Amino acid sequence: MIDERSRKKLIREHSRLMNAADVDGLLGLYADEVTVEDPVGGDQRSGREALRAHFEEFARAGVQETMGDPVAGQDGSHVLAPVRAVMDYLPKGPVFAERGWIEAPEQPAGKRISWDYVLMLRTGKGGAITEFKALWGRSDIAVTD
Repeated sequence: MIDERSRKKLIREHSRLMNAADVDGLLGLYADEVTVEDPVGGDQRSGREALRAHFEEFARAGVQETMGDPVAGQDGSHVLAPVRAVMDYLPKGPVFAERGWIEAPEQPAGKRISWDYVLMLRTGKGGAITEFKALWGRSDIAVTD
């Protein structure tokens, strides 16, 4: 277990590394046995290679997060934060449109995707992240200019 302040610092560092497209830095925050569910209710993936692929896709899309104030659970392992993210429509947008999460624009070049979600991280021994969940629904994501 790590204290509340350390978990809040961890989730802020996570966002900083995501904005810097530092995939190796992000992976350094995680345990080898990690589960990823983004969005919650979608496919759950396990392991660092699945996590690497997930983060690399968002790095290619130039994702930029703006994080609200984190909240740490009293359980000694969870931390959550509201996030607003913006990224280029390409390359992930067509996948989102296929899944029915957004409407595909007629001219995708130059379009962006924005969405609001809650990021939940759970830590294990030594403070490494063992679980990553992003909670958002279809009404929380949109294509923008």
